[in-house]
Amino acid sequence: MKEIPYQKDYISKLANTAKELITDEYRDSATIVFKAPTGSGKTYMVSQALSQMVKDNPDFAFSFIWISVNNLHEQSLNSLSRYFEDERLLECITNMDLNDNTIEQNQIMFINWESINKENSLFRVDNEQNWNLQSVVENTKDIGNTIVLLIDESHRNASTDKSKELIDIISPRLIIEVTATPKNTSGTLIDIPLRRVIDEGMIKKEVHINDEKPSSIKNNEDILTMALRKRIQLQTAYRSLGKDINPLLLVQIPNKRPNDVINPEDEIIGFLSEQGLTVQNGKVALWLSEDHRNKEEVELNSSPVDVLIFKEAIALGWDCPRASILFLQREWNNERYEFNIQTLGRIMRMPEQTHYDDKPELNYGYVYTASDNFTIVEDLAKDYVSQQRLTIDHDIYSSRPKLFSEHIRRKRELTRLSGDFKTVFFQAAQEYELKDKINCDVTQISKTIKLDAIFSEVDKEQAAKFKDKKQIVRSKVEIQSMYDGFLRKMVNPYEISRSQSILKTAIRSWFKNVLNIADDDVIQLIVMSSSQNNNAHFKQVIEEAKGLYKNLPTKKDEITKNENWEVPNSVDIFSNCEEVRPSAKSILKQEDTGCFIAKKDKNGKTELSTPEKTFISNLEEADDYLQWWYKNGKSESKYFCIAYQKEDGFYYGFFPDFILKTKKETIIIEIKDDKDFKADNYYKLLAGKQYLERLESEEKVRFYILSPNCYYDFFKKLNDMDLDNYESIYEHNLRKFIKSQQLQIQDKMKSNEKLTKLEEEYRELFEEYDKSVSALDDEKQKRELLELDLEEARIIIEQYKTNLDVLSNVSKPSTNTIGKIGIDSPFHICILGEVSNQSQIRYELNSYFAKIGVSTTEWDVDFISNTKLENANIYKSLQKGQTKYDLIVIGQIHHHSGKGNQKANIISELKKEKYIPFIVGSSPKDVLTPDKLIEQLNKYLLDNFKQTIELCVIKNNIF
Repeated sequence: MKEIPYQKDYISKLANTAKELITDEYRDSATIVFKAPTGSGKTYMVSQALSQMVKDNPDFAFSFIWISVNNLHEQSLNSLSRYFEDERLLECITNMDLNDNTIEQNQIMFINWESINKENSLFRVDNEQNWNLQSVVENTKDIGNTIVLLIDESHRNASTDKSKELIDIISPRLIIEVTATPKNTSGTLIDIPLRRVIDEGMIKKEVHINDEKPSSIKNNEDILTMALRKRIQLQTAYRSLGKDINPLLLVQIPNKRPNDVINPEDEIIGFLSEQGLTVQNGKVALWLSEDHRNKEEVELNSSPVDVLIFKEAIALGWDCPRASILFLQREWNNERYEFNIQTLGRIMRMPEQTHYDDKPELNYGYVYTASDNFTIVEDLAKDYVSQQRLTIDHDIYSSRPKLFSEHIRRKRELTRLSGDFKTVFFQAAQEYELKDKINCDVTQISKTIKLDAIFSEVDKEQAAKFKDKKQIVRSKVEIQSMYDGFLRKMVNPYEISRSQSILKTAIRSWFKNVLNIADDDVIQLIVMSSSQNNNAHFKQVIEEAKGLYKNLPTKKDEITKNENWEVPNSVDIFSNCEEVRPSAKSILKQEDTGCFIAKKDKNGKTELSTPEKTFISNLEEADDYLQWWYKNGKSESKYFCIAYQKEDGFYYGFFPDFILKTKKETIIIEIKDDKDFKADNYYKLLAGKQYLERLESEEKVRFYILSPNCYYDFFKKLNDMDLDNYESIYEHNLRKFIKSQQLQIQDKMKSNEKLTKLEEEYRELFEEYDKSVSALDDEKQKRELLELDLEEARIIIEQYKTNLDVLSNVSKPSTNTIGKIGIDSPFHICILGEVSNQSQIRYELNSYFAKIGVSTTEWDVDFISNTKLENANIYKSLQKGQTKYDLIVIGQIHHHSGKGNQKANIISELKKEKYIPFIVGSSPKDVLTPDKLIEQLNKYLLDNFKQTIELCVIKNNIF
């Protein structure tokens, strides 16, 4: 085999690292993660490193276990047997070759994950041959051998629960994880840079995507034609160099879905046959689950096979250096291709382990796809693989909540569509006048594909940057796939399989009865077309039909109750995630990092909202009275849930965001944005309060809905252990907003005005709302709500729509009026001392200035903390003629002094004539809050900048 310098280097590095870890008497076990790019010869390097280990450690009797995925262990066994032929120092065996069920010295036993992960595997249960893995391991250790475990493609299985259990059974002295795409590097990482592998000519330099001119592309078949044309070009290049190498085109197809009319491969095979490429003439090979025709010897450089059609099986372990081109057939749900490095690796190898300077086109890989977006991502874990696990921190879980949890068991009529849906679909279509709004003269649907992009670093996650784009016509099969995906999406939240069929039947019946159209291809074309907004109209009708269906008579739901709910012992995260720091008080933590981790969606967006992140930051800064906090999950029965009933008679599950445990009480918290006053949130507020009434607990349990405006007062009361005197600003504002909606809706109903869908949702809760207000203990708020009139209600609703945060302050209009305030622009504010939250203050200032007609670019604010005051002479920068500031605001000041004026009181100093104006925002004992700042700022501006133009009516205690 060709000797490659980097291989020699990393063989030594791997062998030396193994020796260092094995001979470390302070270690019971150790792990090496050997990251080697696909095509670098990692199997060869590991084999030579094992030989070197045996030679370098004569005091150890090694027995090796090599575990791979799928049938890759057989390929690895054959490869290593070939590498060991000359030296014969190591022997490759399977479990069938074991002598006395023992792995003898210098033997490598090859097995695959699947064979040992099955519950009834011979390796996991006792059997006549006594082949269970634990017995083999015990026998091997009994004769004094040291076990080394090698995990090939470790990113696929090494972190699953079952795999961890098996690793514990083996309990090896050393684990060597071998992969091109490691998920976690918990051991010693040995990383071979991709560039070294490329520079040695082992793999191709770059990947080119859709590299032809757009004028030649009109449909999907044209893209496959591009790929075939590229194959001929590469074949000609090899021949011009005198090389007997036939470049291979790989065609990856998706699995067949239940509603597909034809198999995905049939469409490709049909087109290829028109080009003279067939299975029968040996030009096309298949690698499908039950069809492997012409696959034999397809790996040979001179193989006559031009095209190989495959699904998933090819992705791991298959080596075919002549493969140079990859064509991706359509995806099922969208036009975004999430594509893994393992699959891309199939076209990255160089057939002779060298680059061709005279024919540079042979040094690239080529991908062709009908995609308008393309991303390389690493191979993701399957559904049963947990990427991360949160476990309970028992060190702080000594005090447990005394709560019950409720979950709703739906009857089948609520979980899937039934035959009754056809009736309501017809009704919705008629009311919507669907027949008159859609265009039935649709002949084709086009899509945009992007062209001409290059990947030069193929082992990194990246998005392609395309230089051109082109419109092409979608095929019938592709439109059918779009239509099926549309139906699957539109039946949400109902069970997909049965409901999708019901929806499809309803639409077909409507076309046949109303439009006399019975051809499914035509129906799909009309529904999916954007002509005259066809698709949007169908979406609207389906949503309306689902609303009607929801109100059909149904059986009652059942509520199951867990009387002694506890925080789950562990939570597995199957998606990407991010660490949340600090999170020392989180009851659930990731074991390695000791911090809380939050899920990310497929676009990389965290599941935590900005208000939730801010809340966690405040929790971590709270006093020791708060012992721990728990971030609740959704949907599953292990998470804490409160059942509540709406006016429609159905029960719904409410999963509050947080549970806090203090030394004396449990606090249930739901987090909302300051302006989130949806009707559903009031149901949740009632549900939380009613839950407390039903709860029989010896300890104090509280429930609040909070928003960022509440955080300062809430945490002050929490730290002072004075929550008996706390009231949520958000709950107060929510009640006032619902009352405002009630007044406005009642007025519209008197005038026979049609209510919007949103107003209908509010109207449904008014009966419950009136009951809850009459039961309020807060007489002041009860009186305030009863005195609210229609004019005030309209002001509140309008302010909500325009995102102005003065809800809690708008009451009866006073006789005081102010005009639009004219101030110097830009207006610079300098805040000295501590504030409750800088971001919140900026947010509230922006809302305030917008209200008085000052744009975002016409004002600014700087914060100077006590630390800066103590270490810098700031007075000179606040003097008239030498400062950019227009106003100083004094927050909480420690010691009332700053550098350069140690003995003087800051307020006394700033009263001198040489300084710009200042106002006192808070007392020395309290941090400056947004409310206090706005109040004092408004008084100052009224006194100094009032102009009587554009009069507006505002309550006098705000402006």
